[in-house]
Amino acid sequence: MVQFMRNDKNLAIKLRKAGKSYQEISKTVGVPKSTLSNWFHGVIWSEKTRMHLSDIARKNASKRMTVISHRKRAELQKIYIATSQIAKKEFKLFSKDRLFVAGLMIYWGEGDSKLNNGAIRVSNSDPLMVKLFYKFVRRYLSEISSKAKIYLVLYPDLDDQICRKHWSKQTGLSLDRFIKSSIIKGKHPTKRLQYGIGTLTINSRQYKEKIITWVSLIKEFEK
Repeated sequence: MVQFMRNDKNLAIKLRKAGKSYQEISKTVGVPKSTLSNWFHGVIWSEKTRMHLSDIARKNASKRMTVISHRKRAELQKIYIATSQIAKKEFKLFSKDRLFVAGLMIYWGEGDSKLNNGAIRVSNSDPLMVKLFYKFVRRYLSEISSKAKIYLVLYPDLDDQICRKHWSKQTGLSLDRFIKSSIIKGKHPTKRLQYGIGTLTINSRQYKEKIITWVSLIKEFEK
């Protein structure tokens, strides 16, 4: 029995040196992983073996991450497809609402159309245009309306705080919704935007799927 256990352990060590995982060794040798941990505790592996085991561990981790990533993408794709189907049904309900149509027309003309970046964005120099789109968001995308943020694009000679207060007053978005402004270098000699350009932004790949679906449908509707 003692000889059997010693051979068992020797085989386990050989397998470990060959880069086998605890799970693989456990199946081959027929002992639990906790026993393997005890056996290998205190074993001084050669530098070559340590490097080999580390390399195997990195490759295995990479494979696991790839599998998890593919699985997650597949699950998200199912969610996006379901969201698009829901959007098509909602379009039939909302298509005669003036605010719904106005919001989609704004997004069609001023919105970010790149679906995969997951950013719902509308930019304009007119705060009332941004205000109208935010009203659309609150009514038809109420679940994510609290995530809405706004940032300004300004010339360096414009006062950030004054511009923020102006945009806050005009759009109805509180100052705590404003994120860091972007500053454009230089200034145009004749064309002046007194309060810069405002961009309403919401990060939601799922709900952007809905907006893009609605916009595509209204394009068909307008033909």
